[in-house]
Amino acid sequence: MDAILKGLTESQVQAVTHIDGPLLILAGPGSGKTRVVTHRIAYMIAQGVSPSQIAAVTFTNKAADEMRNRVGELAPGKPVWMGTFHRFCAQLLRRYAPLAGLSENYSIYDSSDSKQAMKRAIQAAEVSISHTSPEQIASTISNAKNRLVTPEMMASGSSRTGDVVAAKVYPIYQQQLLTANAVDFDDLLFHVAIMLRNNPELRSDLDARFRYILVDEYQDTNLAQYAIVRGLSIDNANLAVTGDPDQSIYGWRGADLNNILDFEKDYPAVKTVRLEQNYRSTPNILRVADQLIRHNRQRKQKDLYTHNQEGDAVVLRIFEDGYQEADGIADEITNAIRAEGMRPRDFAILCRMNALTRSLEHSMRSRGLPYQIINGVEFYQRKEIKDLLAYLHLINNPSHDVAFHRVVNVPTRGIGAKTIERLRRYADVNQVPMLEAARNVYQVEGIAKRSATFVTRFVEIYDRLSKKASATLEDLLRYLVEETKYEAFLEKSTVDQQDSSAIANVDEFISAAVEFDRQHPEDGTLEAFLEQVALVADTDAFEDSDDRVTLMTLHAAKGLEFPCVYIVGVEQGLLPHSRSMDTDAGFEEERRLFFVGITRAMQRLQLSICKRRTVRGDTRPAVPSPFLNELPLDELRKVESVVDRDWFDEDPDADNQYPESWDLADESDDIVMNGDTGNGDTGNGDAGEVHETAAPFFDEACQLPESELAEIVQVKKRKPASVPGLKTAADMLNGGMTPVTAYREGTQVRHIEYGEGTVISITGRGPKRTATVRFDDGEHHFRLAFANLEVIDV
Repeated sequence: MDAILKGLTESQVQAVTHIDGPLLILAGPGSGKTRVVTHRIAYMIAQGVSPSQIAAVTFTNKAADEMRNRVGELAPGKPVWMGTFHRFCAQLLRRYAPLAGLSENYSIYDSSDSKQAMKRAIQAAEVSISHTSPEQIASTISNAKNRLVTPEMMASGSSRTGDVVAAKVYPIYQQQLLTANAVDFDDLLFHVAIMLRNNPELRSDLDARFRYILVDEYQDTNLAQYAIVRGLSIDNANLAVTGDPDQSIYGWRGADLNNILDFEKDYPAVKTVRLEQNYRSTPNILRVADQLIRHNRQRKQKDLYTHNQEGDAVVLRIFEDGYQEADGIADEITNAIRAEGMRPRDFAILCRMNALTRSLEHSMRSRGLPYQIINGVEFYQRKEIKDLLAYLHLINNPSHDVAFHRVVNVPTRGIGAKTIERLRRYADVNQVPMLEAARNVYQVEGIAKRSATFVTRFVEIYDRLSKKASATLEDLLRYLVEETKYEAFLEKSTVDQQDSSAIANVDEFISAAVEFDRQHPEDGTLEAFLEQVALVADTDAFEDSDDRVTLMTLHAAKGLEFPCVYIVGVEQGLLPHSRSMDTDAGFEEERRLFFVGITRAMQRLQLSICKRRTVRGDTRPAVPSPFLNELPLDELRKVESVVDRDWFDEDPDADNQYPESWDLADESDDIVMNGDTGNGDTGNGDAGEVHETAAPFFDEACQLPESELAEIVQVKKRKPASVPGLKTAADMLNGGMTPVTAYREGTQVRHIEYGEGTVISITGRGPKRTATVRFDDGEHHFRLAFANLEVIDV
């Protein structure tokens, strides 16, 4: 017991020693959150809680692995279930699959599989998509599932054109998934949440089975995840959640910030512990992060502090363009490695979008700097790997039509598109899988005898492969490659290109199979392997032991830390992203994303902006991000040697004049914390978008009718919060940026996303000057200082 509590702070001890009843741990960045969670699990076990009654749920496989290792050191031989939300639900669904209309060998569709299934569903629905797109339909259905909206509920919902089309496709898409004995990524949560609601006895049994549930990164949960943990914490309300509203950055995936903001309302008996001491960053870095995030209104107040040494000042560096930015950063890293004995792995370069990494890659290569781009799913999206995975999926699940469609003519065996289409039609009419249609190929109308012979040969190959399904994964995969003559197919297809990377990837895939067999000597089933691959995440590819500079997006950097961090492209339209400016919630999430990036840095942090930037071949003037004005600019070390002194001009009509040093006037008095409780917690107040709590999702009988369920998951609008204190140091840039005073009613403008439009009204002054512009798709509002509206005719 002494070893478990040794070295913990008072607040950490409070969190660790709380066992029964709800617990909210508000953990600031670098505050030892993982240590607290793992020590709490060890403490619970030491106090007599059975490890089998504990479930620890997090959002990345890497975080789960780290927790598992730490708990293993503190409580050896005491296995506790740990994993991601999706893995937790995948295993529950595997066990109770019939309750969702599935078999236990169901397949998990990845994004490309889901896309193919969606296209097929759209065709079957015979709907017009002239005013929408397959991607938009898929997004609408995904959002519906995350909000626990069934096809029947959507059919009686919105009258918007896109939603009406999606409502027609949704039931067909779901039925096709069930027919294929498959689920998409959203279904893992959706099916389990509905299953718990509709089966009160099962819900109660699982509540007793997992008496203690710990959820990490709770600020990133959506409504379906909320409903699941709520359902498992009714009889035993021992739900402990850890998170930080200031690090909620997945709203675009359906994450609901209000889940953590409202936790104390959902569980009135909750014990709340704040972890505010930062062990990661220097005071200089922490002050920059803290001053930035205080501009958000939807948050829980924390007073971040650290006892670390002051360290270097945060650098704000200005470059001429993105290429000079990339070269400058590469030179700095090279010099630090040579002169200071640092290693490439000490450096991370973070950006808002992957497109910004291309120039950085070039600069790294030209200087011989080893680097890695974090994208863990990329390997499994390569064609040759997708082909082999499709064979494995079909062996595991003969109903997997998407897999059948992919491999029936790979390697090429003379089965054309028309033959495959006729097989599909036969399968649809007779409501059987396409593999079954292939077995009955001579009964399928319109298929020539020669083509039918080729289809029969494929079925024979499949049957031989299926007999090997119980072999080790390595043996099965090697037999698959040999039986299908897949390597010979690759050699033939790449001989002209003299490219052997595809064959090397196959070898790497076999190596992954060998490793899987080694790690799972008892339970290494094909089904388990496919589930593991389906649930791989971007950050799973990151290895801090690799001595390489890391290039990654700000989203992918969540949960990581580096001695030196560069955040590039701190510019309007990039950070914040142009699509985030329409709503206050989107703008605040972008600020949180910047906060997350800043707090990845341990010792050194550099922010950079450019005068001009080329993105996807389009070069245009860049405007510094409005977030820069929210930083303690007098504490930043500004490197402006490459910038003309008059680069930042002042708007003569502005409310404030901005001196060259960027020492902007303080507008902190404009910040009003709606619903302030006195300790800085904003609660709901009247700000932002808040959901109706899902607490009644499970009533006493756990049998809510769908009409009530629809009300539970309804999102209601409240008075939007204004974004306070927005200012810009660059109302006009040399090189073509138009002063805000140049816009008048009737001005013709062009926007990169909405096309050409006309200004129909102007309101406000200076940095708050706003234009309403009419485009073909309707009216949009812009803060002119940030809008990147190109004037066609002033």
